[in-house]
Amino acid sequence: MQQATMTRQQTTQRAFLGAALMDPDGARDYVTRMVPAMFEDGVCHDIFTAIQQLIYSGSPVDVITVINTAANGHPADDVKVAVMQMAETCPSVSNIGSYAAQILEDHRYRLLTGDLMKCLAKDAMDSDSICRQLRRTLAMQDAIRSTQADSTARDFDAVLDATLARLKEPDDSLKLGWPELDRFGVFGRQRVCVVAGRPGCGKTDFSLNLASRLSKKYRVYYLTLEEAAEALMDRILSKVARIDSSKLTNKTLDPHEWEIIDNAAARLRQHHNMMIDSDSNLTIDGLEAKLMQYKPDVAFIDHIGLLSPTDPRQTEYQRISEITRRLKVAAMKMGIVIVELCQINRSGVKGNEGRFCNLEDLRGSGTIEQDANSAIFVENKRPEDSQELRGENMYKDTAIMYAKNREGPTGVVSMRWQPQYHQWQPVPKEDFEEMGEQMPWPQ
Repeated sequence: MQQATMTRQQTTQRAFLGAALMDPDGARDYVTRMVPAMFEDGVCHDIFTAIQQLIYSGSPVDVITVINTAANGHPADDVKVAVMQMAETCPSVSNIGSYAAQILEDHRYRLLTGDLMKCLAKDAMDSDSICRQLRRTLAMQDAIRSTQADSTARDFDAVLDATLARLKEPDDSLKLGWPELDRFGVFGRQRVCVVAGRPGCGKTDFSLNLASRLSKKYRVYYLTLEEAAEALMDRILSKVARIDSSKLTNKTLDPHEWEIIDNAAARLRQHHNMMIDSDSNLTIDGLEAKLMQYKPDVAFIDHIGLLSPTDPRQTEYQRISEITRRLKVAAMKMGIVIVELCQINRSGVKGNEGRFCNLEDLRGSGTIEQDANSAIFVENKRPEDSQELRGENMYKDTAIMYAKNREGPTGVVSMRWQPQYHQWQPVPKEDFEEMGEQMPWPQ
């Protein structure tokens, strides 16, 4: 009786899941390019999530494990009945591609009609807001469609020829102008770089220094989910003007300092090409749309753990996994660099303040490291020293540790951080040589 009252959408979703359960290997490519939000029915949603989680973890996909995993939110008998119906509903495993395409079309239609209803709601938006919403809607539709496009297998010789041609082209990777950091080559296009560190280690300051330097030559998009855009601009002004940031925060600038700030602002207007976004409710869907709209050369996400979920039923692991996977796809499709700021798992470093962070300490999901081309850790030599610094010559000894780099070397760059000016600089070679054994960074 229940099966007879199912909608066409539910029938298609159950046919797909039945095919995925009968042939997990054949379904792998489709499952990894879909998201749980495409499945409206609660049981279908949870069964798909269970299948996807098993595939991501490299575990075998078997009916018993799927039922036990999906039964966390539903009675086990209901899940068993649903799985049996899925097997009955699936006419042919070979049609799984058609089922996936129809589910995608239904998902896009629901999103499209939902956005249009928002625009048509009485007095909900003015004309400009409706236009902006429609642009975001179209960008989102394009982003969803592009992520589902089948990859094209190419002949070995064709790939070799394309590689040789690419090697003859000029280097288009992004350069900071800091040779000490540029030699690692982590800002090549179509790559994802993770920047991580303990709380208060200066991740945002360091990333903002990178963004500011890059914005002199490239288009930069900086998404801040922890601070207002004006707070980031305070940091930039403090760095350029060399005025203690507390004076900007407390608004205690004297006339001479105001003159310096005005001059710094004039210089910034001439040399910076940066878009700062502080949309605290942004999801990965909205972020993809904005990247397509602004077309940056490099995008900073500060930080990925604060992006809103596309589905409120997602666990943190599922949410972060979806974010990192889709950002990796966006970087490759758009030919841009994406820098993901990431928090450290506090339980992993608590009581171990004397050791350096490693890839296992990344918070949220193992896919953060897996989907990244490189991972950088921001380290303070004396993390226990929380004394506020004042004055031109006061700084903290820090290190930028390149813990992972698929396309280049790993290593450590010693740097000096002046939190009072939000300024980072590599340690001059002569100063580094004088330090000798006083800088015990890992090699």
